[in-house]
Amino acid sequence: MESIRLSFKICINNLFPSLIPFMLLSNILINYNFIDDLSDMFGKIMNKVFKVSKNTSFAFIMSIISGTPSNGKYLKDLLDNGLIDINDCKRCLNFCHFTNPIFIIGTIGCTFLKNKKLGLIILISHYLSSILIGLFNNKNYYESNNKNYIQKKEQKNFINILKSSIFSTINTLLLILGIITTCLIFTCLLNNIFYLSDNVKFIYGLIEVTQGLNFLSISNLNIEFKAIIASFLISFGGICIHMQVFSILDNKKIRYYPYLISRIISGIISGIFTYILISLFY
Repeated sequence: MESIRLSFKICINNLFPSLIPFMLLSNILINYNFIDDLSDMFGKIMNKVFKVSKNTSFAFIMSIISGTPSNGKYLKDLLDNGLIDINDCKRCLNFCHFTNPIFIIGTIGCTFLKNKKLGLIILISHYLSSILIGLFNNKNYYESNNKNYIQKKEQKNFINILKSSIFSTINTLLLILGIITTCLIFTCLLNNIFYLSDNVKFIYGLIEVTQGLNFLSISNLNIEFKAIIASFLISFGGICIHMQVFSILDNKKIRYYPYLISRIISGIISGIFTYILISLFY
């Protein structure tokens, strides 16, 4: 019961307020062909640097602003509207993994680590690691990335667009809530079966990040090591977030293994960057 209450608290106080406006906005923007303008501004960078189609710039930028698991929602919306193909989606999924910047600086930096500067270091490391994954991931160039996927959509009135956006957002949020609740119940059971030291309970963050970070914050580890571990957990994402993303992208025929490997590598790179930045600036 405590785990269920915690899952509702996390969603209502932290997750939903940051996800709802962006998920609603993304649906509305896509229906009003905002992708055209965004592709003109940033599309060439996405195409040349990451070797994906221009329209993926929407998912990339919105993911930076709002964080995971909304990246899966943006990619799904682009796929459903014929604005990108499945190859673009697979490639973007591996590097469009960004945690909400307010959560990193505010919750992790100021609340958990009680140090805003460390929160900023983790944020920079996290972003750099995801971008590097995108650069390493561009070796296999798909010819389809040169295509222009912008399609003429049937004009809808605003009320219908808003209604469909609300229904889509609610379904996604309920799915996220269910997965978080399940993962927290599972980690609660593990915590009661295996009596781990308080200094290693952060490994539960491999399942659910927020709970792992909470255990990390109350451990007796030194602050620099806490920051490195937090940076790894944020970039890895936790199995809970992985499940959320792939549940949103259900039936899109995307393999989990490449995504998992990219998250592990991104976590390691992020931890290394955090160590270097702490050594230089902290």
